[in-house]
Amino acid sequence: MFSIKVKNLEYVLLVISAMVIPMYFTDFRLEKSSVKIRLSDVLALFSISIFLFLLLKNKITIKYPVGFNYICIFVTYCFFNALVQVGLTKAIIATVQWVLILFTLVVVYTSAVKNPEKFRAIFIKTLLVICFFTLVYHLMHGHLTRYKLLGDAKYAFALTGVILISCAYYFDDKSYLKPLIFLYPVILLSLERKGILAFHMVTFFYIFITLKSLNKFIISALCSLTVLLLALFYDLSFLNSFTFFEYSDLEMLYLDEEQALWVSNLHRQSLVTNGWDIFTTHFIFGVGPKMLQVYMSDYYINQGLALYTHNVFLDTLIEQGSVGLFLLLLPYLVYITRGSGLKNKKDKTIFFAFCLYSIFMLFFMSGGAPSMVIFYLPIFKAFIANKMSD
Repeated sequence: MFSIKVKNLEYVLLVISAMVIPMYFTDFRLEKSSVKIRLSDVLALFSISIFLFLLLKNKITIKYPVGFNYICIFVTYCFFNALVQVGLTKAIIATVQWVLILFTLVVVYTSAVKNPEKFRAIFIKTLLVICFFTLVYHLMHGHLTRYKLLGDAKYAFALTGVILISCAYYFDDKSYLKPLIFLYPVILLSLERKGILAFHMVTFFYIFITLKSLNKFIISALCSLTVLLLALFYDLSFLNSFTFFEYSDLEMLYLDEEQALWVSNLHRQSLVTNGWDIFTTHFIFGVGPKMLQVYMSDYYINQGLALYTHNVFLDTLIEQGSVGLFLLLLPYLVYITRGSGLKNKKDKTIFFAFCLYSIFMLFFMSGGAPSMVIFYLPIFKAFIANKMSD
């Protein structure tokens, strides 16, 4: 009779759950025709299976951040919205995908709260191994910079840096900064612009927070004085024509698709412009899951250009509508107003630092499991910012 000790299963669950989230930032996958099976999804299903087994044996208790249970409203909405707009098959696929990633977050959170020290050690070491593997892979293929051949692995560098510096702040332990001596140059050499900027934004945020009150006052005063002098003595008329976009509306209207194939910024701006146009005509309930590219194809002759907008918020607005995005953000509203996860200064600081990182990254990422991990990282900060005494 084959039997497995419960303690062994608990340890296996701890190890796998600590590795699942980092594994989403890899490109390990098996492609069979049109189906892509990620190693992270396999690990997620495995961890969920063990978790449910232990749950039935009353050996483990479900834990999740305050308010995250409200995400069930979104899942229900997602199913019926898809059912009405795109049919039963796509409704089931979209809902199962959401349930998988959301329940995986709960499983991981439960393990992180139950055994925070071991979880955190495995979590960080897995991220560092992924960074090392990604770096070596690119160097072996002759890429001394621009480490983007492994898809979502390009996000691992900045994410690991943010995690390390957050741990150093939260636990007041400078040993977490030692890996950054080697990781920081790699973050810069990766040439992943949004990751580099997001990492530095979080770093400067922590530096400002840890400064003494007098230094904060001096820095704030200097910034205010600089703004005042600019307003009084500098010609700011250029602000009348200031835009975040590089290309004009006319260039978007008469898009040079040949040029867009080779100029990334031109292509991405056209995606955002066209995506916003789709949203404005379907702003309440969206166009339905998996339908963005179908609608986007109407804007291009070359169908290879019809992609997602590389903006998670806009992608969600287009497919799920304003109602869907509100329901996705609802756990945050409940967490901030009712949760105890912001009970002290360090918890608040970690939360806002992760929000800063998440918001900036998601403005330039496409939808998917990695983006959803980043989406809810602030309220799942107990992945790393958690102590046994808590």
